[in-house]
Amino acid sequence: MKIVMVDDHELFAKSIELILGEIATSFTYCSHTEDIIPFIKAHPCDLVFMDIHLKDKNGLEVGAALLEEMPELKLVFLSGYDLAEYHNQAIGIGAKGFLNKNTAPAEFIDKIGRIKAGETIFPKNDHEYTEKLTDREKEILQCAASGLTQQEIAETLYISRRTVNNHLQAINEKLSVNSTISAIVRGIELGLVSLANNR
Repeated sequence: MKIVMVDDHELFAKSIELILGEIATSFTYCSHTEDIIPFIKAHPCDLVFMDIHLKDKNGLEVGAALLEEMPELKLVFLSGYDLAEYHNQAIGIGAKGFLNKNTAPAEFIDKIGRIKAGETIFPKNDHEYTEKLTDREKEILQCAASGLTQQEIAETLYISRRTVNNHLQAINEKLSVNSTISAIVRGIELGLVSLANNR
C-alpha cells in the first residue's frame, strides 16, 4: 500500500510510518500544503492521510480541493480534534474516513486495511445535531460564543432581536440544553463553535 501523509508534525508522521511498516510499501511525508495537488500527482498512492490543522491552512479545505481535482483518491483525515462538525465536513467532501490520532496501533492498522478494501470509517457520534442546525443558527451560536448580546447579534446580522431570541430557543431545543451558555459549551464539544479561528 502506497501512502502519502500531509501533516506539519514530522515526528508524528514518522511514528505513523513505523506503525504502518508492515502494510505500507511506501510512505511519503509532505508538510507543504500550498503545492499538495502537484505533490500527490507526482507521488501516486493508494491512500492520503491529512491533518485538520495545517499551519495556516484548514486541512478540510485542502482536502476538498484535492478531491475536486482527484475524486478517485482515498482521503482519510487523521486528527486529534475529534469533533462531530469535522466528521460531517469530511463526509461532505467525500473523504473515506476520519481517525483519531490517539487510536491504538492495532486498531489503526485494522481500520486502514478496511478503508483500503472499500469501507468508509467515521466515528459514531452526535452528528445529527450539527445536521439539524441551520447555517444561520450556527452563525448566531458563534456570535453568542464571541460574547455578543442578543441586541449586538441582531445589529451584526441585520435581523431583529426577537428573531435572534427565536433562533437561540431553537438551538437550545436541538442541542438538548436549556440556556445559551450550555448551548455554547455543547457547540464547542461538537465543533460548531470556535473560541479562536480553527484553521
